[in-house]
Amino acid sequence: MRADKLTVNGLFDPTERREAPLFQRPYVWEQEENWEPLWESIRAVADKRLADAPARPHFLGTVVLDQLRTPTGKVGARQIIDGQQRLATLQLGLAAARDLCRQLGQEKFSEAFGKLTNNDVPLSEDPDDVFKVWPTNADRNEFRAVMTAGSSKAVEALSIEGDALIRNAYLYFAVEFGLWLLQDKSDGGLLKRLQALYTALRQDTTLVVIDLDENDDAQEIFETLNALGTPLLPADLVKNYLFHLAEAKGENTVKLYHRYWEAFDSEKSYWRQQVRQGRLKRARLDLFLNHYLTMMKGEEVIISQMFLDYRDLVQSRDGTKPSEHMEHFRTYADVYESFDSFKPDSREGLFFHRLTEMDIGTAHPLLLEVVKRYGGLQKDTLEQILVDLESFFIRRTVCSLTPKNYNRFFAQIVAKLRDNNDDFSPSAIRTILIAETGDTQRWPNDEEFRDAWMSPEFYKRIKRATQRVIFEGIETKYHDTGKPEKVKVEHHLTIEHLLPQDWEKHWPLFIKEDTAETHEQAQERRKQSIHKVGNLTLLTKKLNPSVSNGPWTRKRPEILKHSVLMLNHAFHGAEVWNEEAIDQRAKGLFDIAIKIWPHPAKVTG
Repeated sequence: MRADKLTVNGLFDPTERREAPLFQRPYVWEQEENWEPLWESIRAVADKRLADAPARPHFLGTVVLDQLRTPTGKVGARQIIDGQQRLATLQLGLAAARDLCRQLGQEKFSEAFGKLTNNDVPLSEDPDDVFKVWPTNADRNEFRAVMTAGSSKAVEALSIEGDALIRNAYLYFAVEFGLWLLQDKSDGGLLKRLQALYTALRQDTTLVVIDLDENDDAQEIFETLNALGTPLLPADLVKNYLFHLAEAKGENTVKLYHRYWEAFDSEKSYWRQQVRQGRLKRARLDLFLNHYLTMMKGEEVIISQMFLDYRDLVQSRDGTKPSEHMEHFRTYADVYESFDSFKPDSREGLFFHRLTEMDIGTAHPLLLEVVKRYGGLQKDTLEQILVDLESFFIRRTVCSLTPKNYNRFFAQIVAKLRDNNDDFSPSAIRTILIAETGDTQRWPNDEEFRDAWMSPEFYKRIKRATQRVIFEGIETKYHDTGKPEKVKVEHHLTIEHLLPQDWEKHWPLFIKEDTAETHEQAQERRKQSIHKVGNLTLLTKKLNPSVSNGPWTRKRPEILKHSVLMLNHAFHGAEVWNEEAIDQRAKGLFDIAIKIWPHPAKVTG
């Protein structure tokens, strides 16, 4: 390999195209993290040029290029192994400067910037040979449209779906360049600023360009540069690795890309969206990769080692073609995406909504397999599994049992099922769940569930989101009879205390006359009742504090006025709301809860 330190002019002056392979990730640079720091560095150099002060060049990083054979009649090209993001950004900034100069009537500067963005190829038969940088497939249409629009106004008018980061990068630099240049609108002042900006971009921005030769392993170098401490997703490394293998095996990489990987790049708003799981947020594509690897290996997978684990997995299946690995990955990705596309009122839709609200993604490795097997014509079988899993999670949450070992536990379940003749049937899964006896894994029975349900600490021990899931589930169950009209239960409703936490002013204590109960004991009984499940409900409209803390004679009519939920219809006959009424309601709610989230007395098929 050969390494050279080049200015932007040294890099872009030759008639040559730097082309990103189709299997690289799409454009992901953003304003705050990338464009702003770049412009601040360039502006600092331009300011010094403007003041005739010594200026140190801004070093933009390293670019790695590989040899690329081009047919006769095509412009010479190099393949971008690393550095596509910074090269594309430079081109967008130079194009913004080029178009801005034309708008300001400075044609000479526009032409000068244009020589850094356009190849002079009058005999080429491919119009895209004009571009000095050609991004990966997912971005080519947007890049072409932006680079050839001719003005900021034309770029703004482009109809682009998704994040439109390429368009936004161009517009960001167009705005910032314009603000800086027009600080001095006099002819002499503007020309001086244009010269300073041109010099800062063309001469004072440098890169180290590493050119590989035929003896260098481009994939090894790519992995070394990107496997540690980089914003590249582990899934991007997987993508590059698979397509590198496919290319080496002589498979049609363009066809494979369109069939198996294009959607990951084109649907950036879904697959690259940052999704919270536990305390961390990660791109959805990486979360899927983690669940997929856990499912395949039957063991817990560390996020930071996912690419290495995937590479080991591929290498352990020596006879499998790269295209077969891609097809398998894509198949399970479609299953994973289906988790978000079930009808909201279907049993599957309710299950995945509830898991999301409870922030439980640890069962996904198991769910990938069972939804793939039973999500089509065997929905009854799938529902049996989902009901068991939901009961497992709800009961453990109500009983305050830890979720800390769920990752390892569900990986072990997958491994046990694979070892047991690859049996993922409802009975096989249920057998494993009910066999566990330790606090970290057991499925609480009805007695333990009831004790926790009736606890005076229900409100304090359980997250609000999970409480909403529980009450939404009860409300949905009320409609199973078909008698009441179906009402869509809006998510994120308010959990309301019926007997308020600030009760002293409007809720006098009731002291049992047939006992020797003291005032202090009655106060303690009141205190014990406030946070019980029987004293909680969902409201479709939050009551104002004066009503919420007011007496039952005012509060009950307001609840009945604003709530259409069956959950609250029972209050029509509740003239008095006290400790006894709270306990009675808690028992009634429990009778419904054990029907929604049952525990099997014995293993059934």
